[in-house]
Amino acid sequence: MKCQTLLLVAAALVPSVLADKPKLNQYRTMDDWYAAIIPLPPQTSRCLQTSSTTLPPVSGRCYNLDDATGAFFWNTGGMLNPRVYTGKNCHGTEDPLSTRGRCYNKGVYRSYKCW
Repeated sequence: MKCQTLLLVAAALVPSVLADKPKLNQYRTMDDWYAAIIPLPPQTSRCLQTSSTTLPPVSGRCYNLDDATGAFFWNTGGMLNPRVYTGKNCHGTEDPLSTRGRCYNKGVYRSYKCW
């Protein structure tokens, strides 16, 4: 009985974990991100870089934010330790991010890592 319960719980959790895919999208401004969440024709998209057109973020790999980036959106896709850093190549002051994806002003941050 315990085994059946465990399998049932695991089967219920798998779709929720696999439903979200890791994302790291970069935008020039927060306004560009707001415009991106409203359906627009592809030629008017204001996203600088998107993980949907490149490979999604990989656990443990550092990603430098583009110098033109003013805001970025992340979704951990089940990874539980998203971090931003004030220096390039994940150096400098490290700050934690929420595991719930959202858009964030770049501010002083220059790189991102999640694992």
